[in-house]
Amino acid sequence: MLNKSLLSGRGKGNTFSPFRIGKRKFDVENILAYIVFIGPAFVLFTLFFIYPLLGGLYYSFTDWDAASTQINMVGFKNYANLFTNDPNFMDSINRTFYIALINVFLTNVLAMTFAIALTSSFKLNNLFRAVIFLPNVISMVISGFIWQFMFTRISTSAYKATGLELFNVSWLGDTQNVIYAIVIVSLWQGLGYIMTIYIAGLMGVDESLVEAAEIDGASGWQVFFRIKLPVMLPVITVGAFLNIAGSLKIFDIIYSLTGGGPGRASEVAMLNIYREAFVFNRFGYGTAKAVILSIIIILITIIQLRITSRKEVDM
Repeated sequence: MLNKSLLSGRGKGNTFSPFRIGKRKFDVENILAYIVFIGPAFVLFTLFFIYPLLGGLYYSFTDWDAASTQINMVGFKNYANLFTNDPNFMDSINRTFYIALINVFLTNVLAMTFAIALTSSFKLNNLFRAVIFLPNVISMVISGFIWQFMFTRISTSAYKATGLELFNVSWLGDTQNVIYAIVIVSLWQGLGYIMTIYIAGLMGVDESLVEAAEIDGASGWQVFFRIKLPVMLPVITVGAFLNIAGSLKIFDIIYSLTGGGPGRASEVAMLNIYREAFVFNRFGYGTAKAVILSIIIILITIIQLRITSRKEVDM
């Protein structure tokens, strides 16, 4: 004879509880919802990110040249070669760091300066925001060709008209000046985007804090460094992260502006990898270089995020 408690669903260990059946059904519905909404994104992420990543790691240990059907494993030979017998790659890494250091510093300082100026109320505020942001919507390749014309043709014409030595500088033909020409174009291209992020951060600062500080006699500099800047640290973290990653991966501006010249004076890591793979057809060796550059970018990004996150907590 069946126990009444089992029929009523009140017995201990009752597997026929309607609550458990309902919960199990609810879990199944959740799983199906996850599959429907997350599944397509996961498939695309795997197809276009995870698979190429694993494929790149595999080919970095081979002598793949993209021409022959036979691919031979060479182990760590590619990695050993790029650290010991490839001074051009190491020089391109150093050059990339140098450009990134100057570019990140100037971009963030100028972006913050313009953001402070353009959050004040004056009639042409929106016009100046649009003008500074406008270069960001132009393709980097097009920007490179525009500035190539300006550094060669416009600069020469301006020197003849004004006689100023500033316009008589060989920006693209001198091995020392070409780096600063790249920084100028990169600033012109990316400044507006970072500035927009900082404007949004400044507009998100609680005005009551600013008003209280001004009532207490705080100066404009004190209000910025003691109130606005600490509150904006998460925003600055985002801006610096995007700027650092973009500066270390710079390619298209240099490719269209100088092509890595004169000589190899402006050849950065991305351009060195491009030449190795698509010019010399050493795809396995080029992939090994790309893996090293990716690791460097990841490590720098982690360090930057840890430093800024710690300061955010301290503040």
